[in-house]
Amino acid sequence: MLLGRGFYISILDGMSKKYNVILIGIDALRADHLGCYGYPRPTSPNIDALANKGLCFENCFSQAPNTAPSFMSIMTSRYPSYHGVIDNIHPKGGTSRMYVLDEGIPTIAQIVKRNGYSTAAFTDGANVWDEMGFGRGFDYYSMNWEFRRLIRPAGGSILTGEILYWLKEHSRDNFFLFFHTYAVHTPWFAPQNFRGLYGEGVDTVMVPPPPITIYSKPKWAEPYLHFLHQVQDAKTLECYVNSYDGALRYVDDFIGKLVEFLDETKLLERTIIIFTSDHGEEFSEHGGLGHHQFYSELLHVPLIIKSPHFQEAQNVPHLVRSIDIFPTILELLGIKIGFPVHGVSLVPSLKKDADLVAAAEAEFLGWAVQAKDAKYICHQQKGSSRELYDLNTDPKETKNIADANPGKAAAMSEMRERELGRPALSLP
Repeated sequence: MLLGRGFYISILDGMSKKYNVILIGIDALRADHLGCYGYPRPTSPNIDALANKGLCFENCFSQAPNTAPSFMSIMTSRYPSYHGVIDNIHPKGGTSRMYVLDEGIPTIAQIVKRNGYSTAAFTDGANVWDEMGFGRGFDYYSMNWEFRRLIRPAGGSILTGEILYWLKEHSRDNFFLFFHTYAVHTPWFAPQNFRGLYGEGVDTVMVPPPPITIYSKPKWAEPYLHFLHQVQDAKTLECYVNSYDGALRYVDDFIGKLVEFLDETKLLERTIIIFTSDHGEEFSEHGGLGHHQFYSELLHVPLIIKSPHFQEAQNVPHLVRSIDIFPTILELLGIKIGFPVHGVSLVPSLKKDADLVAAAEAEFLGWAVQAKDAKYICHQQKGSSRELYDLNTDPKETKNIADANPGKAAAMSEMRERELGRPALSLP
Protein backbone atom coordinates (compact mmCIF):
# COMPACT_ATOMS: atom_id res chain seq x y z
CA MET A 1 0.00 0.00 0.00
CA LEU A 2 1.40 3.42 -0.98
CA LEU A 3 0.64 6.34 1.34
CA GLY A 4 2.15 9.49 -0.09
CA ARG A 5 5.62 9.86 -1.53
CA GLY A 6 7.97 7.13 -0.38
CA PHE A 7 5.60 5.81 2.29
CA TYR A 8 4.93 2.10 2.23
CA ILE A 9 3.15 0.11 4.89
CA SER A 10 2.02 -3.46 5.22
CA ILE A 11 -0.61 -4.27 7.81
CA LEU A 12 -0.12 -7.89 8.76
CA ASP A 13 -2.93 -10.37 9.21
CA GLY A 14 -3.82 -11.63 12.65
CA MET A 15 -4.27 -8.30 14.44
CA SER A 16 -5.45 -10.17 17.52
CA LYS A 17 -2.27 -12.23 17.86
CA LYS A 18 -0.74 -11.78 21.30
CA TYR A 19 1.95 -9.11 21.26
CA ASN A 20 3.85 -7.42 24.06
CA VAL A 21 3.79 -3.65 24.54
CA ILE A 22 6.50 -1.27 25.77
CA LEU A 23 5.27 2.30 26.19
CA ILE A 24 8.15 4.76 26.57
CA GLY A 25 7.38 8.27 27.85
CA ILE A 26 10.32 10.68 28.03
CA ASP A 27 9.38 13.66 30.15
CA ALA A 28 9.87 17.13 28.59
CA LEU A 29 11.13 15.86 25.22
CA ARG A 30 10.28 18.18 22.34
CA ALA A 31 10.02 16.49 18.97
CA ASP A 32 12.29 18.86 17.08
CA HIS A 33 15.39 17.87 19.07
CA LEU A 34 15.36 14.37 17.55
CA GLY A 35 17.19 13.56 14.34
CA CYS A 36 14.13 11.82 12.89
CA TYR A 37 12.26 15.12 13.28
CA GLY A 38 14.96 17.12 11.52
CA TYR A 39 17.35 18.12 14.32
CA PRO A 40 20.91 18.57 12.98
CA ARG A 41 22.75 17.44 16.12
CA PRO A 42 23.30 13.67 16.55
CA THR A 43 21.25 13.50 19.75
CA SER A 44 19.20 10.41 18.95
CA PRO A 45 20.81 7.74 16.73
CA ASN A 46 19.02 4.86 18.47
CA ILE A 47 15.65 6.60 18.55
CA ASP A 48 16.11 7.51 14.89
CA ALA A 49 16.83 3.85 14.09
CA LEU A 50 13.56 2.93 15.80
CA ALA A 51 11.72 5.51 13.70
CA ASN A 52 13.35 4.27 10.51
CA LYS A 53 11.86 0.83 11.13
CA GLY A 54 8.44 1.97 12.27
CA LEU A 55 5.85 4.71 12.01
CA CYS A 56 7.05 8.23 12.74
CA PHE A 57 4.09 10.55 13.27
CA GLU A 58 5.30 13.99 12.23
CA ASN A 59 2.54 16.00 13.90
CA CYS A 60 1.54 14.55 17.25
CA PHE A 61 0.26 16.98 19.86
CA SER A 62 0.02 16.58 23.61
CA GLN A 63 -3.09 17.31 25.67
CA ALA A 64 -1.28 19.40 28.30
CA PRO A 65 2.02 21.27 28.68
CA ASN A 66 2.72 19.65 32.05
CA THR A 67 3.40 16.12 33.22
CA ALA A 68 0.50 14.74 35.26
CA PRO A 69 -2.40 15.88 33.04
CA SER A 70 -0.61 14.83 29.87
CA PHE A 71 0.44 11.35 30.95
CA MET A 72 -2.98 10.70 32.45
CA SER A 73 -4.51 11.60 29.07
CA ILE A 74 -2.24 8.98 27.50
CA MET A 75 -3.26 6.39 30.08
CA THR A 76 -7.03 7.06 29.84
CA SER A 77 -7.58 8.53 26.34
CA ARG A 78 -9.43 11.45 27.92
CA TYR A 79 -8.76 15.16 27.97
CA PRO A 80 -7.58 16.46 31.38
CA SER A 81 -10.91 17.99 32.42
CA TYR A 82 -12.51 14.59 31.75
CA HIS A 83 -10.07 12.49 33.78
CA GLY A 84 -9.68 15.05 36.57
CA VAL A 85 -5.89 15.16 36.94
CA ILE A 86 -5.72 18.74 35.74
CA ASP A 87 -2.39 19.78 37.24
CA ASN A 88 0.86 18.54 38.73
CA ILE A 89 1.52 18.02 42.43
CA HIS A 90 2.02 21.37 44.15
CA PRO A 91 3.26 22.17 47.66
CA LYS A 92 0.51 23.68 49.79
CA GLY A 93 1.46 24.70 53.29
CA GLY A 94 3.29 21.80 54.87
CA THR A 95 1.74 19.26 52.50
CA SER A 96 1.18 18.85 48.76
CA ARG A 97 -1.97 19.30 46.69
CA MET A 98 -2.58 16.35 44.41
CA TYR A 99 -5.31 15.42 41.94
CA VAL A 100 -6.30 11.74 41.77
CA LEU A 101 -7.90 9.84 38.91
CA ASP A 102 -11.56 9.00 39.50
CA GLU A 103 -12.05 5.34 40.46
CA GLY A 104 -14.57 4.82 37.67
CA ILE A 105 -12.17 5.75 34.85
CA PRO A 106 -10.21 2.74 33.54
CA THR A 107 -6.55 2.99 32.54
CA ILE A 108 -4.91 1.10 29.72
CA ALA A 109 -2.92 -0.94 32.26
CA GLN A 110 -6.14 -2.12 33.89
CA ILE A 111 -7.58 -3.15 30.54
CA VAL A 112 -4.60 -5.17 29.36
CA LYS A 113 -4.23 -6.76 32.80
CA ARG A 114 -7.83 -7.99 32.58
CA ASN A 115 -6.87 -9.52 29.25
CA GLY A 116 -4.11 -11.63 30.75
CA TYR A 117 -1.07 -9.35 30.50
CA SER A 118 1.67 -9.02 33.10
CA THR A 119 2.11 -5.32 33.78
CA ALA A 120 4.97 -3.22 35.14
CA ALA A 121 5.94 0.44 35.26
CA PHE A 122 9.41 1.88 35.80
CA THR A 123 9.04 5.58 36.46
CA ASP A 124 10.78 8.51 38.09
CA GLY A 125 7.73 9.11 40.27
CA ALA A 126 6.80 12.65 41.33
CA ASN A 127 4.06 13.79 38.91
CA VAL A 128 3.49 10.22 37.73
CA TRP A 129 3.13 9.04 41.31
CA ASP A 130 1.27 5.76 41.64
CA GLU A 131 -1.21 7.18 44.18
CA MET A 132 -2.46 9.72 41.63
CA GLY A 133 -3.94 6.78 39.74
CA PHE A 134 -0.96 5.97 37.56
CA GLY A 135 -0.33 2.76 39.48
CA ARG A 136 -3.73 1.26 38.74
CA GLY A 137 -3.54 -1.94 36.76
CA PHE A 138 0.18 -2.47 37.27
CA ASP A 139 1.44 -5.60 39.01
CA TYR A 140 4.66 -3.74 39.77
CA TYR A 141 5.16 0.04 39.95
CA SER A 142 8.70 1.30 40.48
CA MET A 143 9.58 4.91 41.27
CA ASN A 144 13.25 5.77 40.84
CA TRP A 145 14.08 7.93 43.84
CA GLU A 146 17.39 9.02 42.31
CA PHE A 147 15.49 10.89 39.62
CA ARG A 148 12.84 12.26 41.97
CA ARG A 149 15.28 14.99 42.93
CA LEU A 150 14.88 18.40 41.38
CA ILE A 151 18.61 18.96 41.69
CA ARG A 152 20.91 16.03 41.00
CA PRO A 153 24.47 17.29 40.51
CA ALA A 154 25.94 13.79 40.40
CA GLY A 155 23.62 12.78 37.58
CA GLY A 156 20.83 10.27 37.95
CA SER A 157 20.81 6.74 36.65
CA ILE A 158 18.10 5.08 34.57
CA LEU A 159 17.44 1.70 36.16
CA THR A 160 18.49 -0.24 33.07
CA GLY A 161 19.42 -3.39 34.97
CA GLU A 162 16.13 -3.53 36.86
CA ILE A 163 14.10 -3.04 33.68
CA LEU A 164 15.98 -5.66 31.68
CA TYR A 165 15.77 -8.11 34.60
CA TRP A 166 11.97 -7.73 34.72
CA LEU A 167 11.74 -8.26 30.96
CA LYS A 168 13.86 -11.40 31.20
CA GLU A 169 11.75 -12.79 34.05
CA HIS A 170 8.55 -12.17 32.06
CA SER A 171 9.83 -13.08 28.61
CA ARG A 172 7.40 -16.00 28.40
CA ASP A 173 4.44 -13.82 29.41
CA ASN A 174 2.45 -11.37 27.39
CA PHE A 175 3.47 -8.12 29.03
CA PHE A 176 2.75 -4.39 29.09
CA LEU A 177 5.63 -2.24 30.34
CA PHE A 178 5.57 1.53 30.88
CA PHE A 179 8.89 3.39 31.16
CA HIS A 180 9.11 7.04 32.21
CA THR A 181 12.11 9.23 33.01
CA TYR A 182 12.84 12.86 33.93
CA ALA A 183 16.35 12.63 32.46
CA VAL A 184 15.55 15.27 29.81
CA HIS A 185 13.69 17.46 32.32
CA THR A 186 15.35 20.47 33.95
CA PRO A 187 18.01 20.76 35.29
CA TRP A 188 19.50 18.23 32.82
CA PHE A 189 22.28 16.82 34.98
CA ALA A 190 23.03 13.71 32.95
CA PRO A 191 25.84 11.35 34.01
CA GLN A 192 29.27 12.86 33.58
CA ASN A 193 30.16 11.09 30.33
CA PHE A 194 27.14 12.67 28.59
CA ARG A 195 27.86 16.22 29.72
CA GLY A 196 29.73 18.49 27.38
CA LEU A 197 28.95 16.41 24.29
CA TYR A 198 27.60 19.48 22.54
CA GLY A 199 29.51 22.25 24.30
CA GLU A 200 29.39 23.90 27.69
CA GLY A 201 26.37 23.01 29.81
CA VAL A 202 24.58 24.39 32.85
CA ASP A 203 27.15 22.93 35.24
CA THR A 204 29.77 25.25 33.72
CA VAL A 205 27.74 28.42 34.30
CA MET A 206 26.60 27.76 37.86
CA VAL A 207 27.39 25.70 40.92
CA PRO A 208 24.37 23.61 41.95
CA PRO A 209 23.36 23.43 45.61
CA PRO A 210 22.82 20.16 47.48
CA PRO A 211 19.92 17.95 46.34
CA ILE A 212 16.35 18.91 47.17
CA THR A 213 13.14 17.00 46.58
CA ILE A 214 9.90 18.11 44.98
CA TYR A 215 8.39 18.39 48.45
CA SER A 216 10.93 20.81 49.91
CA LYS A 217 12.22 24.00 48.31
CA PRO A 218 14.34 25.68 50.98
CA LYS A 219 15.32 29.34 50.77
CA TRP A 220 18.89 28.57 49.77
CA ALA A 221 17.66 26.78 46.63
CA GLU A 222 15.42 29.57 45.34
CA PRO A 223 18.11 31.48 43.39
CA TYR A 224 19.12 28.27 41.60
CA LEU A 225 15.55 27.34 40.72
CA HIS A 226 14.91 30.88 39.53
CA PHE A 227 18.07 30.69 37.42
CA LEU A 228 16.70 27.66 35.61
CA HIS A 229 13.49 29.43 34.67
CA GLN A 230 14.65 32.69 33.20
CA VAL A 231 16.87 33.65 30.31
CA GLN A 232 20.07 35.28 31.53
CA ASP A 233 21.80 35.88 28.18
CA ALA A 234 22.49 34.15 24.87
CA LYS A 235 25.47 32.24 26.30
CA THR A 236 23.44 30.85 29.18
CA LEU A 237 20.62 29.85 26.85
CA GLU A 238 23.15 28.01 24.68
CA CYS A 239 24.36 26.15 27.78
CA TYR A 240 20.78 25.15 28.57
CA VAL A 241 20.30 23.68 25.10
CA ASN A 242 23.67 21.90 25.26
CA SER A 243 22.74 20.27 28.56
CA TYR A 244 19.29 19.33 27.28
CA ASP A 245 20.79 17.66 24.22
CA GLY A 246 23.37 15.82 26.33
CA ALA A 247 20.62 14.48 28.58
CA LEU A 248 18.69 13.40 25.50
CA ARG A 249 21.73 11.49 24.24
CA TYR A 250 21.83 9.70 27.61
CA VAL A 251 18.21 8.61 27.14
CA ASP A 252 18.99 7.56 23.58
CA ASP A 253 21.79 5.35 24.89
CA PHE A 254 19.27 3.58 27.11
CA ILE A 255 16.90 3.09 24.15
CA GLY A 256 19.75 1.45 22.25
CA LYS A 257 20.44 -0.96 25.11
CA LEU A 258 16.74 -1.79 25.43
CA VAL A 259 16.27 -2.56 21.73
CA GLU A 260 19.49 -4.60 21.66
CA PHE A 261 18.23 -6.68 24.60
CA LEU A 262 14.85 -7.24 22.94
CA ASP A 263 16.57 -8.34 19.76
CA GLU A 264 18.97 -10.73 21.51
CA THR A 265 16.14 -12.35 23.49
CA LYS A 266 13.87 -12.66 20.42
CA LEU A 267 11.30 -10.41 22.10
CA LEU A 268 11.58 -7.66 19.48
CA GLU A 269 9.71 -9.66 16.85
CA ARG A 270 6.63 -9.86 19.07
CA THR A 271 6.78 -6.52 20.88
CA ILE A 272 5.07 -3.24 20.03
CA ILE A 273 7.23 -0.26 21.05
CA ILE A 274 5.62 3.17 21.42
CA PHE A 275 7.98 6.09 21.98
CA THR A 276 6.53 9.46 22.97
CA SER A 277 6.65 12.37 25.42
CA ASP A 278 4.23 14.24 27.65
CA HIS A 279 5.26 17.73 26.52
CA GLY A 280 8.24 19.65 25.21
CA GLU A 281 10.50 22.36 26.60
CA GLU A 282 10.72 26.04 25.75
CA PHE A 283 14.06 27.75 25.18
CA SER A 284 12.86 31.35 24.97
CA GLU A 285 11.06 30.93 21.63
CA HIS A 286 8.11 32.73 23.20
CA GLY A 287 9.87 34.52 26.02
CA GLY A 288 10.16 31.81 28.64
CA LEU A 289 11.81 28.62 29.78
CA GLY A 290 10.34 25.36 31.00
CA HIS A 291 6.85 24.21 30.04
CA HIS A 292 4.09 26.59 31.01
CA GLN A 293 2.59 27.69 27.68
CA PHE A 294 0.75 26.20 24.69
CA TYR A 295 3.08 26.84 21.76
CA SER A 296 4.41 24.14 19.44
CA GLU A 297 7.71 23.72 21.29
CA LEU A 298 5.60 22.60 24.28
CA LEU A 299 2.79 20.60 22.65
CA HIS A 300 4.49 19.05 19.61
CA VAL A 301 5.76 15.71 20.89
CA PRO A 302 7.35 12.71 19.20
CA LEU A 303 5.29 9.63 18.47
CA ILE A 304 7.04 6.58 17.05
CA ILE A 305 5.43 3.16 16.80
CA LYS A 306 7.59 0.14 16.01
CA SER A 307 5.36 -2.88 15.64
CA PRO A 308 5.38 -6.32 13.99
CA HIS A 309 2.13 -5.20 12.35
CA PHE A 310 3.91 -2.68 10.12
CA GLN A 311 6.74 -3.13 7.65
CA GLU A 312 8.91 -0.50 5.92
CA ALA A 313 6.82 2.34 7.28
CA GLN A 314 8.17 5.86 7.54
CA ASN A 315 6.56 9.24 8.09
CA VAL A 316 2.88 9.89 8.79
CA PRO A 317 2.13 13.60 8.18
CA HIS A 318 -1.41 13.76 9.61
CA LEU A 319 -2.25 15.57 12.84
CA VAL A 320 -2.67 13.06 15.69
CA ARG A 321 -2.93 13.34 19.48
CA SER A 322 -1.48 11.69 22.57
CA ILE A 323 -5.00 10.50 23.47
CA ASP A 324 -4.89 8.31 20.35
CA ILE A 325 -2.13 6.09 21.77
CA PHE A 326 -4.51 4.18 24.09
CA PRO A 327 -7.02 3.06 21.40
CA THR A 328 -4.21 2.38 18.92
CA ILE A 329 -2.50 -0.03 21.31
CA LEU A 330 -5.76 -1.82 22.04
CA GLU A 331 -6.59 -2.23 18.36
CA LEU A 332 -3.14 -3.67 17.68
CA LEU A 333 -3.71 -6.11 20.54
CA GLY A 334 -7.17 -7.03 19.28
CA ILE A 335 -8.85 -5.74 22.45
CA LYS A 336 -12.16 -3.93 22.04
CA ILE A 337 -12.91 -0.76 24.01
CA GLY A 338 -16.30 -1.11 25.66
CA PHE A 339 -16.69 2.53 26.70
CA PRO A 340 -16.34 5.99 25.10
CA VAL A 341 -12.96 7.76 24.94
CA HIS A 342 -11.74 10.95 23.30
CA GLY A 343 -9.01 9.27 21.27
CA VAL A 344 -9.24 7.16 18.13
CA SER A 345 -7.11 4.33 16.82
CA LEU A 346 -4.47 5.56 14.40
CA VAL A 347 -4.53 2.36 12.35
CA PRO A 348 -7.35 3.57 10.04
CA SER A 349 -5.71 6.99 9.71
CA LEU A 350 -2.71 5.35 8.04
CA LYS A 351 -4.90 4.96 4.97
CA LYS A 352 -6.54 8.38 5.13
CA ASP A 353 -6.16 11.61 7.09
CA ALA A 354 -8.88 11.57 9.76
CA ASP A 355 -8.91 15.40 10.04
CA LEU A 356 -8.43 15.24 13.79
CA VAL A 357 -8.51 18.22 16.13
CA ALA A 358 -6.11 18.48 19.09
CA ALA A 359 -7.13 20.24 22.29
CA ALA A 360 -4.89 20.94 25.27
CA GLU A 361 -5.63 22.32 28.73
CA ALA A 362 -4.10 22.79 32.16
CA GLU A 363 -5.31 24.37 35.38
CA PHE A 364 -4.11 27.97 35.87
CA LEU A 365 -2.49 27.98 32.40
CA GLY A 366 -5.46 28.02 30.03
CA TRP A 367 -6.23 26.01 26.92
CA ALA A 368 -5.50 25.63 23.21
CA VAL A 369 -7.04 24.00 20.18
CA GLN A 370 -5.28 23.07 16.96
CA ALA A 371 -6.43 21.97 13.53
CA LYS A 372 -4.32 21.37 10.43
CA ASP A 373 -4.25 25.02 9.40
CA ALA A 374 -4.74 27.04 12.58
CA LYS A 375 -4.17 27.21 16.31
CA TYR A 376 -6.07 29.18 18.94
CA ILE A 377 -4.79 29.78 22.48
CA CYS A 378 -6.41 31.21 25.60
CA HIS A 379 -3.72 32.16 28.14
CA GLN A 380 -5.18 32.19 31.64
CA GLN A 381 -1.90 33.50 33.07
CA LYS A 382 -2.02 36.48 30.71
CA GLY A 383 -5.45 37.75 31.67
CA SER A 384 -7.25 35.29 29.38
CA SER A 385 -5.59 36.85 26.35
CA ARG A 386 -6.37 35.14 23.04
CA GLU A 387 -3.97 34.26 20.24
CA LEU A 388 -4.72 32.90 16.77
CA TYR A 389 -2.08 31.61 14.36
CA ASP A 390 -2.23 30.63 10.70
CA LEU A 391 -0.05 27.51 10.68
CA ASN A 392 0.27 27.48 6.90
CA THR A 393 2.07 30.82 6.79
CA ASP A 394 3.30 31.04 10.40
CA PRO A 395 4.26 27.57 11.70
CA LYS A 396 6.49 29.09 14.43
CA GLU A 397 3.47 30.93 15.87
CA THR A 398 4.96 34.43 15.87
CA LYS A 399 2.14 36.59 14.44
CA ASN A 400 -1.07 36.75 16.45
CA ILE A 401 -3.98 37.40 14.06
CA ALA A 402 -6.84 37.00 16.54
CA ASP A 403 -7.94 40.66 16.50
CA ALA A 404 -7.99 40.75 12.71
CA ASN A 405 -9.94 37.48 12.42
CA PRO A 406 -12.68 37.40 15.08
CA GLY A 407 -14.80 35.00 13.04
CA LYS A 408 -12.02 32.44 12.75
CA ALA A 409 -11.21 32.83 16.44
CA ALA A 410 -14.83 32.17 17.38
CA ALA A 411 -14.95 29.15 15.07
CA MET A 412 -11.82 27.70 16.69
CA SER A 413 -13.31 28.16 20.16
CA GLU A 414 -16.46 26.34 19.04
CA MET A 415 -14.29 23.61 17.51
CA ARG A 416 -12.71 23.04 20.92
CA GLU A 417 -16.10 22.73 22.60
CA ARG A 418 -17.20 20.17 20.01
CA GLU A 419 -13.97 18.22 20.44
CA LEU A 420 -14.26 18.02 24.22
CA GLY A 421 -17.94 17.09 24.05
CA ARG A 422 -17.66 14.67 21.13
CA PRO A 423 -17.96 11.36 23.04
CA ALA A 424 -20.65 10.78 25.65
CA LEU A 425 -18.38 11.40 28.64
CA SER A 426 -19.19 13.03 31.95
CA LEU A 427 -16.87 15.22 33.97
CA PRO A 428 -15.39 13.51 37.06
